[in-house]
Amino acid sequence: MTDDARSDTLRDVRGAVYLPQKDWNAYQMWADYDNETIERELDFAARLRLNSLRVFASYECWREDGPTFFAHVEHFLSACRERAIHPVVMLFEATPEAPPTEENLRARDPRKAFGVHSPSRSKILRPRNWKGYDRSPIHFARRWAQEYAEDDRLLATEIMNEPGDVQPRRDFVMDALETVRDAAPDAALTMGTKDVRFARVYDRDGALDAYQFHMNLPRTRSAAREYVAEQRALADDISEGTDDDTATPAKPLWCTEWQRTLDEPPSRFAPNLASLAPTIREVHDAGTLDGDFFWSLMLRPAYLRKPREKVRINGLFHEDGAVYSRLDAETIAGRSLELDARDALPSAWRAHRFPYPDAEQNDVARADDAGQESKSDGTDPSESDSDSGDSAEADPTENFADLRNLREDLSRRIRETFGLGPGEEK
Repeated sequence: MTDDARSDTLRDVRGAVYLPQKDWNAYQMWADYDNETIERELDFAARLRLNSLRVFASYECWREDGPTFFAHVEHFLSACRERAIHPVVMLFEATPEAPPTEENLRARDPRKAFGVHSPSRSKILRPRNWKGYDRSPIHFARRWAQEYAEDDRLLATEIMNEPGDVQPRRDFVMDALETVRDAAPDAALTMGTKDVRFARVYDRDGALDAYQFHMNLPRTRSAAREYVAEQRALADDISEGTDDDTATPAKPLWCTEWQRTLDEPPSRFAPNLASLAPTIREVHDAGTLDGDFFWSLMLRPAYLRKPREKVRINGLFHEDGAVYSRLDAETIAGRSLELDARDALPSAWRAHRFPYPDAEQNDVARADDAGQESKSDGTDPSESDSDSGDSAEADPTENFADLRNLREDLSRRIRETFGLGPGEEK
């Protein structure tokens, strides 16, 4: 595939971060992989007309049983292709503090089950820890490249999520990047940088085919618009510097994590994709942004410990296909949808004592399926980890009737903007 052809496939990407609702980290997705669950939840993505999903691989699962891991990947890619979805697969994960211990990998109690760092920090302290043996992280990267990096069912391989630029992790990431590129010269590769400026570190000799940034919780829509413009300018500047002979076309730019605006009233805690989705669509249509992935397809508590302790809930779909917010679903899809809506926590979460501060006193911890609501926290772009926390305090006893009224008003205004009637399909 020529560079221009590859670049064209990496534009007009509309996706979501995906982890099955039943699972709490990437290891569990692949170790406890269930064909029926995956196919059902991919159908949800197809209803929104998404053409990509961003998913975590699991080095730890592959290390335990490589053939089974790849068999699950085979099913996942085939199921995606049947729905016209081309996923981005992340090989490694740097953001969570939790190490990939046996306990952390298998934990399912929401008080203990979080994303895990992969590979472990001890494995990336020295090159001898990350390569040179059959089950090393670099060998995993090479095997992935040989099996799937050039597969046309895949949109791209992402080497690591939020690697930063601190050694020795930077050296590990560069080794992994070079390994994949050498083994799969025609693969589309990207890096999960939370700011485009990190592309200056990793896009050596044009190694990356798409640039990324994260913008989970901008304060306002106008702040989001300005931040995207800044990231586009940085991306264009870096792209021009990757070829010594001639100026190159700007590389595709993706916002691979976004959730909501932080200041949308009255709650800072509940999912509110509709607060930011129109801005994402606007910058897409203007050509400023080439791809986006909202966090996340499935309704779930925050992925990281600190924001979960602040009672953050993210996402859209319940396990049965109902949505937390029909408004969120329709603004993502850009059309009216016939979907059941249930602005409540999944009843399955009540099997555990969920870690909400002063839960019984505030009567918000165990929102039931009758319509009680939960909340989630937020930050600005400068704190754009996948669920980074915020220092601002909020009253957990806010009036949720006001929230519904405001959302209904926002729904009316968005429908008028998009020209959508109550039951009209577009």
